[in-house]
Amino acid sequence: MSRIVRVTAVRVIAALSIGVGTLTAQEPPRLPRPTRAPAAPAPRPTPRPTPAPSPSVWSLDGAFLDPMWRDEVAREVSRAARIGADAARAGIDAARMAMTIDGAALRADMAALVPLAELSALASLSEMHALAAVDGVVNLSGLSTLRSRGYRTEAPEPWAQADPADSIYREARKALSSDAYRKAADLFNQIWRRYPTSTYTPDAYYWQAFALQRLGGDQNIGEALATLETQAQKFPKAATRGDAAALRARMEGVLARRGDQAMATTLLGRAESATRDGCPRANDDERIDALNAVTQMDADKAMPILKKVLARREACTQQLRRTAVWLVASRKQPDAAEILMHVAKTDPDKEVREQAVFWMANVPTDEATGMLIDLARRGDDLDLRKRAVYALSRSKQPRAATTLREIALDENAPDELRSDALQWYASGPGKASDDGFAFLKDMYGKSDRPRLKERVLQQIASRRTDESREFLVLIATNPRESMDVRRMAVSVIGNNSMWANARVSGMLTGVGATSAAGSATAALATTAAQLTTIYDKSPDVDIRRQVLSSLASLRENAGIDKLIDVARNEKNLELRKSAVSMLTRTKDPRALALLQEIIDR
Repeated sequence: MSRIVRVTAVRVIAALSIGVGTLTAQEPPRLPRPTRAPAAPAPRPTPRPTPAPSPSVWSLDGAFLDPMWRDEVAREVSRAARIGADAARAGIDAARMAMTIDGAALRADMAALVPLAELSALASLSEMHALAAVDGVVNLSGLSTLRSRGYRTEAPEPWAQADPADSIYREARKALSSDAYRKAADLFNQIWRRYPTSTYTPDAYYWQAFALQRLGGDQNIGEALATLETQAQKFPKAATRGDAAALRARMEGVLARRGDQAMATTLLGRAESATRDGCPRANDDERIDALNAVTQMDADKAMPILKKVLARREACTQQLRRTAVWLVASRKQPDAAEILMHVAKTDPDKEVREQAVFWMANVPTDEATGMLIDLARRGDDLDLRKRAVYALSRSKQPRAATTLREIALDENAPDELRSDALQWYASGPGKASDDGFAFLKDMYGKSDRPRLKERVLQQIASRRTDESREFLVLIATNPRESMDVRRMAVSVIGNNSMWANARVSGMLTGVGATSAAGSATAALATTAAQLTTIYDKSPDVDIRRQVLSSLASLRENAGIDKLIDVARNEKNLELRKSAVSMLTRTKDPRALALLQEIIDR
């Protein structure tokens, strides 16, 4: 046994015995910073806190989301979240591969997509902006303008115990949270009638109106609107004035749809003002609300108004035009596709153009699909072409999927566009396709650019089938492949176990978590077997060293058997030392036994 290995083992056992468990030098503990006792704060009046945001009714650009549209948006957001999660995993894989292959700084191929959990939960449509990506994947950041302007539905915690109306506010808040809306409305009414100077009074008007709106009925809604008007006159700077405007718009739309002609005329006039008024005023949100209300009330009357809004070119009307794009798509009128494509090609605002392309996928016509295909193939703007590719991935028409495949294979198309087409096809329509794997193999064989080969390998690994694993092993052990590609395949295999690592480490909970953990453990064992095969078949030291690193990173010590075998039997001293060093990072008793065995020889 080599003296170097024995010395290493002695150091390791010593480290393990005192609980260090690694050969790397430890940074000496830092002394705690001296702390000073905090000075007693000077007494001061209790300020009224800004009420914390509470769950809001779904809305879009200040306009309430049509209930008939919610399910469709929910399905699309959930689907986008699933695709985005796959994209994020692929981005992490690519970033780690870049680090392994050329030692470059960590680069993400796609954004982290952190708020995806909120997306799938649909807490707010404002999370649509999280579907952003960089370096070749469609960027949906233009959807950031779809911000939520809903109204609050939960009254804030009491904040003024000494206030004479505090006890009534507490009781009213309790009634509101218990859905006792009549009682809540009466109690909030008492606050502003009995205690006009109370700190609770400015917002009591809003909460009374909210409770009345929840009761429903034309009489209650009329009373609620009158209450909000009183609040606007007496307390124009109340904290809930923005919520009040949104709530008022909601109720006005309800009355108009129920046949209130006067209210319908008012909303129509307000919506038409968006076609001719100048830059936004203080009540610009009012025009947005009116546009949405009229669109829901009568789509035929709304479309001419929306066309005029979209024809405006002042920079200050961008928000109005973005709202109009959504509304045109939501109504699914016969000329919707033509309107949206015209916007995508002519609007001066980049985000308006991007949203027009994105929402075209929600227009279920052959014409819309044809326009997207044409834009994806021959558009002058690469960013718009990439958005058209993403929109095609959301289409249910077979020719949309066929187009994605053709673009991915088109050697004359920009690499970024081909990469996007591959990503969205493989994560969407190609995921359930019978020939999806055959397509990926075909594309790999026809790709001569490392970037595209990398993307294809990532997609093959994400399928997690026996044939996909066998293909990756063949690539990693094929001497005719370049060293970079072989190392890339090893990294993809190792990184593809990250989903299993997450389950084993308890990141997934809930129904089926136990079953998922069992499947993940089996997947780790499969990954260890794949890496072992590559190690045994590859004569290259660098590939073997990379395999050892991947084995050591597997959870549940899934790769420890091979590490022990290498530490015990490998003829190459450097590889043996690497295996011993990696074994020291575990507390597995088998590793300690091996190290003791090395010392005893």
